[in-house]
Amino acid sequence: MNRRHLLVARPTPSGVDVPAVDALARACGLGYALLDQGEPTIHEVLDAAAAENVAVTLIPLAVPRDRYLETWIDRAVANWRETRAIDLDIRRTDGVDTATGFTDVIRTRMREPGTPVTASPRAFRSPAWSEIPRHTGHILVCRGPRCTAYGAAELHRSLRATHPDALVTPTGCLTPCNLGPLYITYPDGQWHSAAAVSHPDPTA
Repeated sequence: MNRRHLLVARPTPSGVDVPAVDALARACGLGYALLDQGEPTIHEVLDAAAAENVAVTLIPLAVPRDRYLETWIDRAVANWRETRAIDLDIRRTDGVDTATGFTDVIRTRMREPGTPVTASPRAFRSPAWSEIPRHTGHILVCRGPRCTAYGAAELHRSLRATHPDALVTPTGCLTPCNLGPLYITYPDGQWHSAAAVSHPDPTA
């Protein structure tokens, strides 16, 4: 069986430089997945590998090593296996900063003079960042690891399409994860769950 290697990054609610992750993956001849907050998700890349009957090795991409990322990669794989019932050889490496020679990369940077920082402070005073966008409501969509596994990406896209006048904002984990994917609408403050359709009982 052939093997596919994939970088896995963990974005934050404020974002990760996904184009940079994509560029790094391409430079290494790999694909990539995002644990949460974006796509492609771990479930999506595993579905694609299973369709091609390709074994997978997941490489956590975090510096310094992120145990949360590694733990949730494993949990996402476990959920994928349970909901798909597919026997696919899936493995995970340790974080990239445990690799031989990684500290030498840091030491190389220490020997470089660097570039002077000349950025302007005007970004902190820009009037554009003082204006609240016009909107009819605000929808917070959980994009934590569980909700992402349960279909938060599709939910997020659907809410943006069906509520074009609302602010639709991805968030980190909202906590009652087994009810996910979750979203909260404002100003009514109502919680909404799509759990029944997003992660049905695999034994049913």
